[in-house]
Amino acid sequence: MKETLRKAIECENEQELIQCLDFTVAKKIDSTQYDLIEKALVGRWHSQHEDIINTIYLENLKDDRFVEPILNIALNREIYRRYDDELESTLRKCVHALKIINSDKANSALTRLEELNNENVSLVLEMYK
Repeated sequence: MKETLRKAIECENEQELIQCLDFTVAKKIDSTQYDLIEKALVGRWHSQHEDIINTIYLENLKDDRFVEPILNIALNREIYRRYDDELESTLRKCVHALKIINSDKANSALTRLEELNNENVSLVLEMYK
C-alpha cells in the first residue's frame, strides 16, 4: 500500500490516488505514510482533498503536520474546495479532522475557522459540545 501511495503522489496520478483512498485500502494507512498523506493534502494536481481529509477523520490519523494543510484547504475554497456546494462538505470534514487531531495546533486552527462565522463550521462544532 505504501509503495502504491508513494507512486501515486510522486507521479501525480489522480486515479492511483483514488484507489489508495478506497476505504477498504485506507485502513492500512499507518504513521509511516503520514508524509505521503501530507504531500497529497497540499497537492494541487488532484481533486481528492475531501476524500483525504475524510480518511484522516474516519481513520483517526492524528498528526500535527496535517493541521496547516487542512486549514489551508478550509480557507481556500477556490483552490481546494471547488466542488463544495452550500453545505460545504469538505469544509465540514476539515473541522471534523481537526477535532480528531485535537492538539494545541489543531485547536488553534479551529479557533481561526470559528472566527469566520461560517454556519457550516458552527454546525459541526456544535456537534462536539
